[in-house]
Amino acid sequence: MQRRNVPSRPRAPRRTPSVLRRIRRTVLSVSAAVAFVLPAAASPAAADAQAAAFRVFVNERGADRPGLEQFGAVRSTVVYDVFAFRCSASGCTSNGGPLPSQATYEAKVKEYMGSGQFGAAAGTPVVLDFEDIVVTALSGQAATHAFDLWKQLIAWTKNAAPGHPVGMYGYDWSTTNNNLTQQLHQNGLFDFFAPRMYWDVGETQSSWQTQLDQAVANDRALAPGQPIYPYIHPKTINGDYLPGNTWAFIFGQLKAKTDGLVVWEPSATTANACNWVSQNSYEMGVITATSSSGPLAASATLPSGNCTVSRGTTTNIPVTVTNTSGSTTAATQMQTFSSGGISGTWQWYNVPALAPGASFTTTLYLDVSSSQSFSTALLRIRTGISDTRWAVVVR
Repeated sequence: MQRRNVPSRPRAPRRTPSVLRRIRRTVLSVSAAVAFVLPAAASPAAADAQAAAFRVFVNERGADRPGLEQFGAVRSTVVYDVFAFRCSASGCTSNGGPLPSQATYEAKVKEYMGSGQFGAAAGTPVVLDFEDIVVTALSGQAATHAFDLWKQLIAWTKNAAPGHPVGMYGYDWSTTNNNLTQQLHQNGLFDFFAPRMYWDVGETQSSWQTQLDQAVANDRALAPGQPIYPYIHPKTINGDYLPGNTWAFIFGQLKAKTDGLVVWEPSATTANACNWVSQNSYEMGVITATSSSGPLAASATLPSGNCTVSRGTTTNIPVTVTNTSGSTTAATQMQTFSSGGISGTWQWYNVPALAPGASFTTTLYLDVSSSQSFSTALLRIRTGISDTRWAVVVR
């Protein structure tokens, strides 16, 4: 993850040559069209079970953040290595000198958890991103010193964040110093795993899945009862936004094999984000059991030609409502909405009874306040008998 307070794209973390050799990259060339109407939902029973079992967290901060809590994610905390911890055969240092005091360290943890940074919800994970002292990347006495330092830092973190589980961002497919890693997940120390599972430039589904499987197998062997919350990001490392089908593949794999995930410092700055924003809305609809529903499906093409809308304007959007069922629907009404600086009203509200396959067309007047702060928005286009999820990028 990016260090300190720079919330840009995630960098490829530092690794020893042995770890680097474990990562094989081949060329990925996948694209997906912008989908303004999202795919059909999973069954309600399956969605309910998934919502209870799988947790989605987000590390978000700063101005113009996407606001993934709109879609059902929960804000949690990552603590960056502002102390520049390093360990060698002679011991451990911070910024080249003595280690911080307990008070200094705990104050920084609380700062990252606070509203000025990640704004963690109660009881959410606190992830320690101290990559240079991860024991899988060290050897000999340096690893032993790092192990001792980790025990101290975990205790201080739990003192600063009572009621919050604590974990370590790491490269869990590596088995180097597995005995030390296992001990760090025992005796009330680490509570969960947080493996790096970003999509590298040139990554394939096969190479990514292989690394995930290695990480999960290792974590389950070390601490069978602990959750695994892999770190993912909507961009490739040093690349652009992921296609929607790649985001769907990641979610599918993680839902099948882990206990949740953390979306790390996402952004939505251009129309290139449309595919992942749309797919993320769909995936979160399934997880939270709030997918599009009902016999009437709404579709539209924004004037921008993609999924973007502008702040401080009212956008007129032609909307078609179609009966996708096999029976005639009763007459109903389009519903207004207003939340978070975004509101919608309609040219024509009354939807007549529609035969199977028949459509009704109206215009949505979408007003986005100039003070609206999130860079994405979840719009719920509702009638009395249907609900269609739309996700837009706000610029």
